[in-house]
Amino acid sequence: MKIIRILSIAIALLLSCTILDAQSNLQLEKVVIVSRHGARAPLDKYLKDLATLTPQEYKWLQWESNGIQGSDLTPKGAASETFFGNYFRMYFNSKGFILQDTDVFFGASSKQRTIATARAFAAGLMPLSAIPIEYQKDYSGNYGPLDPDYLPLFNDHSISGFDTIKFKKEAEKEVAELIKSLKKPSYDLLEKTLRYPLSDRAKQTNEPHFKQEVKVQLNFYDSTGKNLEPTMNGDLKIANKASDAFILQYYEMEDLEEAALHNNLSFEEWCQLADTKDYYGKILFTAPIIAVNVSHCMLVRVMSELVSSGHKFSFFCTHDSMIQALLAALQTKEYSLDNTIEKQTPIGFKFVIEQWMDTTTGERYMSAKLIYQSSDQMRNMKAFDLTHPPMEYNLSFNGIEKAPNGYYRYADFMRHLEDTLSAFQATAKGENPFPKK
Repeated sequence: MKIIRILSIAIALLLSCTILDAQSNLQLEKVVIVSRHGARAPLDKYLKDLATLTPQEYKWLQWESNGIQGSDLTPKGAASETFFGNYFRMYFNSKGFILQDTDVFFGASSKQRTIATARAFAAGLMPLSAIPIEYQKDYSGNYGPLDPDYLPLFNDHSISGFDTIKFKKEAEKEVAELIKSLKKPSYDLLEKTLRYPLSDRAKQTNEPHFKQEVKVQLNFYDSTGKNLEPTMNGDLKIANKASDAFILQYYEMEDLEEAALHNNLSFEEWCQLADTKDYYGKILFTAPIIAVNVSHCMLVRVMSELVSSGHKFSFFCTHDSMIQALLAALQTKEYSLDNTIEKQTPIGFKFVIEQWMDTTTGERYMSAKLIYQSSDQMRNMKAFDLTHPPMEYNLSFNGIEKAPNGYYRYADFMRHLEDTLSAFQATAKGENPFPKK
C-alpha cells in the first residue's frame, strides 16, 4: 500500500509538471471577469426585520452609525476591491498582458454597491487612469433602474412566442426536484445563536423554530409590468436574512463573539451559519430552466466581449444571484470553496475567463476559474501580491473536457457558451434546457 501511495504521488507530480510545462508556452490575450460586489451593509429590506429575530437585549451592528446606508458597499469592501485590482495588475504584468485605457471596459449593475466595487477595482488595476463605469441611469441621471444584463430577471422579451405558462410549470417542477435533492441546512445553530425562541417573531407567531418549508414564487411581472426575479416567502427567507447579516458582521467586526451576538463560534460553525444563504440561492437561481433564462442577457454580454476585438479586458460587476445562475447555466460541476465561510459565492468573488495562445503552435485555449479572498484575508484586510495571492479555484463543466495542458480548447469552450445561449430557446418553450439522456 505504501509503494502504491508513493507511485500515485509521483504520477500526480509528473502530471502537474507536464501541465505547467505546457502552460509555459501560453500567452495571455484576453480576460473577462464577472464579479460579485464587495462587502456591503445588509439590504435595506432586511435591516428592519433583523431586530425581530433576537431578544431585545442583543443588538445587531448599527451600520448607519458608521455612516453606511443599507445595501451600500462598505469602506472595507472598497479597500478589498482595490486590493483585487492591484493584484490583477501585478498578475497581468507578470504575463506581459499590458493594458491601456482603450483596452478596458467596466460595467455594473445599477446599484451603489456594484458601481462602487467596479470603481474600486479599476482604481487598483489602473491607478493612473480615470476609467468610466457603464451603468443604467434613470431620467434624472441617478442609478437604480432594473437592468436585465446584471439582475436575474425573468426574461421573456428576448424571443418571440415565449410560453410563460409552460415555463412556470417546468420551473415549478425543477425547483421541487432541486428541493428534494439538496441537503437542507440545519437551523439548530442559527436558532441558538439568535436565541430565536425568545425573539419577538417567535412570540408573535407562537412558533419557537424556523419551519423547513420552502415557498418559491415565480411571478414574471410586478404591478407595473416590470420583470421580476424568482422570490421566496416563508421561514427560509427569514433565516436567509439572519445568515446574510451574520456573514457581513463576520467580515466587518473585529470581535467575533460580538459579531455572533456574544456567542463563541468555531470557523466550522460560521460556515454552518453561512450555509443557509448558499442553500437559499441554489433553490432560487440554479434550477436549469431558471438559470439559463435569467442569466441569458449576462451571457450575451460575456460572449460579445470574448468574440470582439475591441477590449482586452472586461469587468462586469453584478450580484451573487446572477453569478449563481450563470454558473448553473454553464453546467458547472459541483464545488465547495476552501478557506471561506461562504462555499459557493463569497463576497467579492470573481468568475474569470481567460483566453490564451500557444506561442509554439498558434492554438488558442480558454481557462475558467474563481478568484476570491479567504475569510482570513478579508477579515484582516491582507493585501495581495504574487507571493501572497488571493484564493483560486479552477472550474470544470459538464459536457466539455479539458486539453492535456489543463485548459479548454478555444473551439470547445466557445461552443459550450454558444450551446448555453441556444438553450434559451428551450426555456421559451417551457422545456428543460438540459434534459437527462
